[in-house]
Order: sequence, then structure tokens, then C-alpha cells
Amino acid sequence: MKTSSLAKIDLSTRSWQYLRRQTEAKQGKQKSASTPLVEAYTLRLIKELQIRQIELEMQNEELVQARAATEAALHQYTELYDFAPAGYFTLAYDGTISMVNLAGASLLGVERGKLIQRRFDVFVADQSRATFTAFFKKTFMSKSRETCEVALVKKGNRLLWAQIEATTDDSLDTCRAVVVDVSWRKQAEQALKHLSTHDALTGLYNRSFFVAEMERFERGRQFPVSIVMTDVDGLKKTNDQEGHAVGDAVLKRVAEVLTTAFRTEDVVARIGGDEFAILLPSTDAAAAKVLLERVHQVIQDNNTAYPETPIRLSMGISTAENPMPLPVVLKNADANMYREKRGNDDS
Repeated sequence: MKTSSLAKIDLSTRSWQYLRRQTEAKQGKQKSASTPLVEAYTLRLIKELQIRQIELEMQNEELVQARAATEAALHQYTELYDFAPAGYFTLAYDGTISMVNLAGASLLGVERGKLIQRRFDVFVADQSRATFTAFFKKTFMSKSRETCEVALVKKGNRLLWAQIEATTDDSLDTCRAVVVDVSWRKQAEQALKHLSTHDALTGLYNRSFFVAEMERFERGRQFPVSIVMTDVDGLKKTNDQEGHAVGDAVLKRVAEVLTTAFRTEDVVARIGGDEFAILLPSTDAAAAKVLLERVHQVIQDNNTAYPETPIRLSMGISTAENPMPLPVVLKNADANMYREKRGNDDS
């Protein structure tokens, strides 16, 4: 019994060892057969990873180049923004400044950092405040480009004229404004306007302005109105004997005399070569005669200062106590002047 049991155990052991050898042999064959497939798969995977690495390196290089280009463009934009000849402002809906370039800060004469969060309208002159308020409101309401021209007060209470062009951004919360100094143009316009209304030699009003003022006073019915006509005695002789430069100097002195003698509200004009006319609003005949006496006194003072070329004037007055055509009053004053002039010549 005992021998039989040992024999069975030995058989079982040999059977298990046989099966194990068979299994290991089979696994060895399978492993050997799959090795070429594993190696091929591994090589393909490595190749794909290498290709992917190259692609990533190329993409990274493109990103680096794009970033460099973006930084260069941003740098260029910053330079264009900061050093542009015009002032660039970004304004909030309430008018506060959120961004400004160097030109804008220079325009107002204030450091850029000190402009942020300040209201732009504090720099608008009183005379242009209503214009700017209407323009700013319209910019946000119309959602289109708007333009206005206003007077600004820069540091030191210096006045400059500026043209502002603004438009809102897509969010409608802010607007971008371009501010350009147009003081030179305004000065040129004022100079041209002055030349169109003033005599170039004496600086007094010219004939066209005088006529326009007569029409305005006549429509306004500022009566009584007096008109004084005067011309310079002996000017032709002065020009012939001493030259036109001396004659021009005499005309300038006459202009100074008349400007000094008459009131600021009076219109003093040179309407011809040696002829001057003065329009006196709200002035009756008696008041006009008082003014003429003042003219004679100022002439005496002036002649004392220039005894070598004394001024002599013939003057005539005409007054419209009630509404009437002022050209008629001017004609009457001219006639009265020539009567006085003949008397001066006779003497």
C-alpha cells in the first residue's frame, strides 16, 4: 500500500514537470515568433515620435517668430502712439482720461501720469465749454466720428485752439479722441479777418467795415447817432516836399489822435487816402461837439511832441436824432467838413 502511493506521487511529479516543460517550450516559440512584430512596432513608434518632435520644434520656432513679430509691432505701435505729432486721448463716458500719449500730455503742458483719471473738460476754456459738452455728448449718441474746434487752457493759463476728432469704441464705454493744435491756423484766420476789416497802414477800421457798421447801427436803431468826417490838411504838400514816408507817419499820428480822443464804443475808420470817419452811437449833437473839443486838445498835445510836422484836421459833424438813413448823415458830415476846410484854406 505504501509503495503504491509513492509510485503515484512520483508519476504525478513527472507529469507536472513534463507539462511545465511543454508550456515553457510553447511560450518560447510564441515569444520568438512575436519578436519581429514588437520590434517593427517599436521602430514605427520611435519614428512617429521623432517626426512629432520635429513638428513641435517647427511649431515652437514659428511661435517664437510670431511672438518676436508681435513684440516688434507692439514696440512700433507704442512709438507711433507716444511720439505721434497729434495728441491721442482715451476718454471714459464721464470724460475722465484713461490713456494719453506724450504728445497729448505736452499739448496740455502736464505730465502724462498726472493726467490719468482727470476730466478732460477741465482743460476746456470757458468760451468753448458749451461747444465741447455738446460735441462729447453727440460722440456717444451718434456712434460716428465727430469733430469740433475748441479753445483749451494749458499749463500757465496759456490759450490754444485745438481740433478734436473722436469716435466711440465697440463697447461704447469709451471714446478715442485725436487732438491737434490749430492755433497757427486760428491766428492766420484772425490775421486775414483783421486785414479784411482794418486799414493796413494805420490799424484803424477800413471803409468796408465802416459801411457795414453804419448798416448795423441803422437796423439796430441806436439813435441818436452822430458821424464825424475829417481829413488831413496839407498832406499832399507834405508828401511832395518831404516824401510819402513822412506823410505816412503823419497819417499814423492822426490815427493815434483819433483813437485817443474817441471812446472805445466809437467806430474810427480810415475811409480814404487822407479821410477819416467816426461813427458815434447813442450820441447827440451836443455830445459830439464835446468829443470834437477833446480831439483838438489831443492834437495840440501831439503837435507839441512833433513840432516839425504839426497835424491840422478839418472836421464836420452830422447827427441823426431820429431814425434815418445813415449814408445821408455821412454825406452831410462830409459837406460840413469841406465847409470847414475852405475856411481853413482861406485863413
